[in-house]
Amino acid sequence: MPDPPTPPRNDEGDVESAQAEPVPAGVNPLNRHMCYPSAYAWLLLFSALDVILTWVILGMYGREVNPIARWVIDHWALNGMIVYKFALITVFILICEAVGHLREATGRSLSRVSVLIAAAPVVWSLFLLSRVGG
Repeated sequence: MPDPPTPPRNDEGDVESAQAEPVPAGVNPLNRHMCYPSAYAWLLLFSALDVILTWVILGMYGREVNPIARWVIDHWALNGMIVYKFALITVFILICEAVGHLREATGRSLSRVSVLIAAAPVVWSLFLLSRVGG
């Protein structure tokens, strides 16, 4: 069976259509293209950096301030932190995709906000590490 047609994309590589077209009969709906791949790449990068920097800070006798993340780390250490972080990313991406297929502009805004949210702890961790090293 041939692949579904590729939707038009903007300069950022994101789907441009104002509303997703219905999936034709016989086409797997999971075969659709992602709406905001560039935002998801940034989300993955910042989330990975968050895990790495958090682990570095914890190794320097720092502490996790997020109570849910702290509980996960206390019970499952680094592996738990990785699974927890990337489960959150998966949920964010699924929400962005669901919203984006219904309302493109809202989905795009949501994907950008998720990147900013993921970047915040990275910036804070870098600030903390700069204070320790100085």
